[in-house]
Amino acid sequence: MDSARGASAAGAPAGGAGRPPVLDRIAVEVARAETDNAEGHPGQARRRLVAALAELDRIDDGSLDDGFVVRVRARALMELAKCEFEVRGGPQAALARLDALVAAGAAASWPGVVPAVAGVRGLLALRAGRQEDALAALDAAVAQIDVADAVDGCRALLNRGTLHSERRDVVAARADYEECARRARAAGFDLLVFKAEHNLGYVHFRAGRLPEALASMEGAARSLPGPERPTALRDRSEVLLEAGLVGVADETLARAAALFAAERLPREVAECELGRAECALLRGDPVAAREWAGSARRRFQRRGDDAWVVRSALLALQADAAVFAQLPEGRARSAGWSGVARRAAEVEELCRATGRPTWQRSASYLRIEADLARGKGPDARRVLDGLGPVHPDEPLTLRLHGRRIRALLAVAAGQQDRAAHHVRAGQRDLVLHRSRFGSLDLRTAGAVHGRALADVDMRLALGTGDPEAVLESVERVRAVMGGAPRVNPPGDPRTAELLTDLRRLVEGSRPVTGRPQADPERVRLIADAQRLKLEILARSWHEPGQAGDDREGRAHEARVVLERRAGAVLLDVIEHHGELLAVQMDADGAQLHQLGDAAPAAELVRRAHADLEVLANPLVPAELRAVAQRSLSVALDGLDAVLARVVRVPDELTVVAGGWLGVLPWAMLPSRTALPTLVAPSVYHWMRYAGAGLPSAPVTTAAGPGLRHADDEATRVASLWPGARALVGQDASVAAVSDALAAPGIVHLAAHGRHEPDNPLFSSLRLADGPLFAHELDAGGDVPDLVVLSSCEVGRSTIRAGGEALGLASVLLRTGVACVVAAIAPLPDETAMLVMTDVHARLRAGAPVAAAVAAACAAEQERAGVHVPLLCLGAPV
Repeated sequence: MDSARGASAAGAPAGGAGRPPVLDRIAVEVARAETDNAEGHPGQARRRLVAALAELDRIDDGSLDDGFVVRVRARALMELAKCEFEVRGGPQAALARLDALVAAGAAASWPGVVPAVAGVRGLLALRAGRQEDALAALDAAVAQIDVADAVDGCRALLNRGTLHSERRDVVAARADYEECARRARAAGFDLLVFKAEHNLGYVHFRAGRLPEALASMEGAARSLPGPERPTALRDRSEVLLEAGLVGVADETLARAAALFAAERLPREVAECELGRAECALLRGDPVAAREWAGSARRRFQRRGDDAWVVRSALLALQADAAVFAQLPEGRARSAGWSGVARRAAEVEELCRATGRPTWQRSASYLRIEADLARGKGPDARRVLDGLGPVHPDEPLTLRLHGRRIRALLAVAAGQQDRAAHHVRAGQRDLVLHRSRFGSLDLRTAGAVHGRALADVDMRLALGTGDPEAVLESVERVRAVMGGAPRVNPPGDPRTAELLTDLRRLVEGSRPVTGRPQADPERVRLIADAQRLKLEILARSWHEPGQAGDDREGRAHEARVVLERRAGAVLLDVIEHHGELLAVQMDADGAQLHQLGDAAPAAELVRRAHADLEVLANPLVPAELRAVAQRSLSVALDGLDAVLARVVRVPDELTVVAGGWLGVLPWAMLPSRTALPTLVAPSVYHWMRYAGAGLPSAPVTTAAGPGLRHADDEATRVASLWPGARALVGQDASVAAVSDALAAPGIVHLAAHGRHEPDNPLFSSLRLADGPLFAHELDAGGDVPDLVVLSSCEVGRSTIRAGGEALGLASVLLRTGVACVVAAIAPLPDETAMLVMTDVHARLRAGAPVAAAVAAACAAEQERAGVHVPLLCLGAPV
């Protein structure tokens, strides 16, 4: 169980001539028990050791080779102490027997027994959270490394490296792990080499180099084939969580916990439960977080792990604080915060007493937050002055919490400028954190850490009463939290190979996708596809990042653009504390509108999307389609009424919105019929590309398989543009379309589209040789000016835990495409052909994109009486 963040079974003495065979057999059993412990099977190891020690007691009458017997007995007792700690929580009996053995003069026949026992004591103290005791014991073990057995020296270095890592002494941790790996490699201890190299990845994590940490951990795992090691999974989850990949981290912890539970390791299960509590907090589920933390606390209490009981209590408090923060003002909220303040003070003192400064700061922040929430406690300015600076070496989540608490204290003290300073500092921390990632997946995932600071930023802006300050607050948050694309292409041959394998698998599995969910072949193919997707994503996570173009839009710059676009209106819509707010700006100025409760509008958006799904399904009976059409009209009318004050403008409207507001069917609202309407990801994107105009060439159209009218659509659209290229049949390959999407011009794609809600970077378009994935577009370089996706549902996005949207259309916008025309719901094949041909005819005649789309959709609605779920996403070009 040596920390691995553990050890090879290399310490048991070899047998020899002249000894009773039974003694050699006992030595073999002890060696097997060491292997069991090193591989994480302490229950099995304990059974071997109890039997071996009992047999050794029966045969040892003092006449045997003392040195050999001492080694066997000491090894057995050391391994038993580890087992008893893991399985029963009480290694004291085994340690007492070891001390008696040393006191009886065991070092005379085996000098290495002293550093070996010191190393075991250090490991157990480390596992129990007694860091000072652990450091003293491990220092003593390493000081005698020249007389220690090779395996014991490696173990002491490994475990001391882990202790240094936990204390955030990165230099000392790296030195111990590197020396451990060197010695273990020379001695042939493969498992210890793996653990040391895996832990070097953890050092990268402590230093904030998360892509390097993931790459190192994955490389170590490949170096030692075999089943998944739950300890390595648990460590990897910490890196994933810090990166903001909350869902992946939670799944990883669930796998680790199941493996630990199978081995009956309650303490390890409890550690995984704490990790899952953190995941739940970050995804905004404090109730689940409280349940996980409570379960972990009960497990630790049963074992007497006091330090970890404190950690569990702290996480439970954080969950309670998140619950009470969501309650409306009243007695229940006040009473809840009073309880948090009292318990946080108790936990803060326990952390101080046990030497846990990081946990102590977290508890103090909770206490201060509770005092502020209930309007009690010491003077805010005095508390703020007493906090001092935020520690730069703390975990990101704690740093951001510290910035937020300082901002709230400054607000309470009436120091708005000081509050804004702390908000900006926290946002800079987050920008720096996320700029380290080359992967778009990681950059957007990291947004989860910025939600609470964004809330304070908006609170400060609203307090000014200035609409432009509110717009700039929202835009600032988008710049901080929005994921820029990778600056350089990855050029990773293995990733290209994996994408090809996934493409073949997806295309080859189409005949079985209609089978029952329990069909073995279908289950196998889905599992294989999921494995490939995760490996592709994992490889992208290893890409280091560079500073991206995450600029924010400024109100005065937006006014300049509006002055050039006569009649155009910019509308920035947000949800804040359950209320809808909108900043409406035109050439004459800006206004702030309060639009009421957000929940009814969100429900209308959900209903509208459900109705669009029904209307697009040709198998639905006409009667039900009619019901869905009426329901859709009611939902759109309801949304139109909620938004009437801000959307009923006579000319071009650009809506800037995120989250569920970004998938609201803005262009389908009755008041927007036939009027140019766009949905932009940010004010900055709108400013950068607005009025850029479309190039006269080149134009590329492509038709994917399985659509009756796709070839005709691609050919007709191409015929409208001189020199256009139409890719149909086998010419519409992934490579050909990828080339078109990596060059300026206009690209029109008539193909089956699929949005993957659980894995949005694998949303795709089906082409002649398989799907083209959104993941493949995250590569930098040139991009088209306009992409028209005549495909089902690829305008959709998955809203990540931090509010960031990901999907095929959103990835295209992030890579620098000025405007994307896409459907936010399934689009019937014939409707797509008619509307898209009309759109391009109007574009060819000189109409702007949004005007062309609005007119074509209105004409089809007039002709067929159906809504067309097309949106112009991005900027008016």
